Amino acid sequence: MDKCKSSKRFGFGIVVLLAGLVLLLGNLGVIPEPFHGVIMRWPMILVAIAVVNFINREWLGGLILLAIGSYFLMPDLVPGFSFYDIWKFWPVFLILIGLAIMKGKHPKHSPHPVSYHSNSEDVIEEVVVFGGNVSRVQSQNFKGGEITSIFGGSEVHLTDAVLSPEGAVLEMTAIFGGVKLIVPRDWHIKIEVSSILGGFNDKRVPMGDRADLSRTLTIKGTTIFGGGELMSY
Repeated sequence: MDKCKSSKRFGFGIVVLLAGLVLLLGNLGVIPEPFHGVIMRWPMILVAIAVVNFINREWLGGLILLAIGSYFLMPDLVPGFSFYDIWKFWPVFLILIGLAIMKGKHPKHSPHPVSYHSNSEDVIEEVVVFGGNVSRVQSQNFKGGEITSIFGGSEVHLTDAVLSPEGAVLEMTAIFGGVKLIVPRDWHIKIEVSSILGGFNDKRVPMGDRADLSRTLTIKGTTIFGGGELMSY
């Protein structure tokens, strides 16, 4: 499990590194303006995630995302291309369906397993790309951390954790993915999450005066075509 998680983090790091280099070269004028305009378009996000999948040898998901991203980039890459020309590429869908059927014969080797683990660190870092992750935080001096979920789901249990005296700040990012946080019922929590075609829902039962106001968990971050949930049992 640790090897799988490390591989995904490595792939995600490479994409972030390349994105930084491209943006830097674009700002310095090294990359010609037409190419810079293409690189800055939103479909490149899908292409970047496809690259992460290829690095992690998750070929099917990578091919699907690469096909979708390339399709929306075609008008900029091919002069005179029309979205109606997609019908010329309909055999690609047969190829993808065939690959999906072939993958379906080996369910034990699912490319997106759910990872379960415990974490006693005071500062956590959870990265999920095309997969699932369930972690139980057991820190007795929890200070926060970062949770990133891209086309995947991350579930973090904080019921065994204790907030540090100065509180904690948890940064979350969900892009076409989801984050679920399970916290103790008496925690005082401040939510500062921005959503773009997504949302973050607080599903806890209000505690009123019984909440511990001496320490605060502040949840910050962004959801884009994704969502988050805050729950307590």
